[in-house]
Amino acid sequence: MDLLMRLKLTLLPLEANPAVPLNYNYPLSAAIYKLLAQASPEYARWLHDQGYQSRDERFMKLFTFSRLDIPRVRLSGKTLQAGDDRPWSLQISSPMEEEFVQNFVLGLFHQQKMEIGGQGAVGRFLIESVEALPAPKFAERMHGKTLSPMVVSTMREHKGKLHSYYYRPTDPELAEALRNNLIAKFELVHHRPCENPHLQISFDMHYFKRRQGKVTKLLHIKEGTAEETKVKAFEMPFEMAGNPQLIKIGWECGLGDKNSLGFGMVEVW
Repeated sequence: MDLLMRLKLTLLPLEANPAVPLNYNYPLSAAIYKLLAQASPEYARWLHDQGYQSRDERFMKLFTFSRLDIPRVRLSGKTLQAGDDRPWSLQISSPMEEEFVQNFVLGLFHQQKMEIGGQGAVGRFLIESVEALPAPKFAERMHGKTLSPMVVSTMREHKGKLHSYYYRPTDPELAEALRNNLIAKFELVHHRPCENPHLQISFDMHYFKRRQGKVTKLLHIKEGTAEETKVKAFEMPFEMAGNPQLIKIGWECGLGDKNSLGFGMVEVW
């Protein structure tokens, strides 16, 4: 029996003409931590400030969320506005059922509301319903698509200083970086080495050509603050072939980096 790993939230706007910031990743992540804190302030604080430590001493949060599904969405300045008052929706996923998922669900019962705001726009919502989504049947070869943009980065030297380098879909090192990231997540979740590390990840270059290479976007985190950073993300269909357990980890945690800021959530079939 599959455990409860992925949730779909139906969000009912509490005001007419609902809107959220264009760069809503950080405010939405903050709203998720606030719901966690309703059930366990200690866990929410620990996850936000530290998280789960991998063997190579990286810290991971082991949850991700999708982009907001906004009815008849339109861009207005630096805000995203809904074209009508129908409910919005959001997916959230984590393999940490007894810690993250249970605390999040308990937090929903305590709060039942969510506020996503920043840069002049605040969306207020009633959490109308929560639905557990079934996991797909994981196999050795699966197709996939992004439910939120994917970020994969490393540190590279430029002019004597280390800088973040964000992989592009055409970078030959991208697939290996994604595989290594999934292996680290597998070992964190299962508390044991990954005995079968085989996994090939390839992106749909026909899609890339149809889009004339326009598959990347620049997103702002903590926009308008002294801590503002910019990340480069991309969205493309892909295929994964290899260990089904690594594919499952990607479905549960997200692919790539910065998953807890709403990057790398995928659907596979």
